[in-house]
Amino acid sequence: MIAGGNTATGRLRTWCSPGNAAGGPLRAAIFRRGRASAYLHEKVGDQLIAAGLYADAARSAPNLAERDHHTRQAARINQALRG
Repeated sequence: MIAGGNTATGRLRTWCSPGNAAGGPLRAAIFRRGRASAYLHEKVGDQLIAAGLYADAARSAPNLAERDHHTRQAARINQALRG
């Protein structure tokens, strides 16, 4: 059974589907991981990596406010790196 909710693939497809609460638990987990990783890289001084991770977090943010916040974080770090 490839189609349907009784297979592992069907369950994974349902769990990851964009129609699931706020884009699905997997998408939210990926966003949280990227956000936390960006913050930690920034704190230890890996500014270039942090800026990229903030940009990735912004792209996968579940709402506009978080997307804007992480876009600003990436821009702030990039500005500091330039000058």
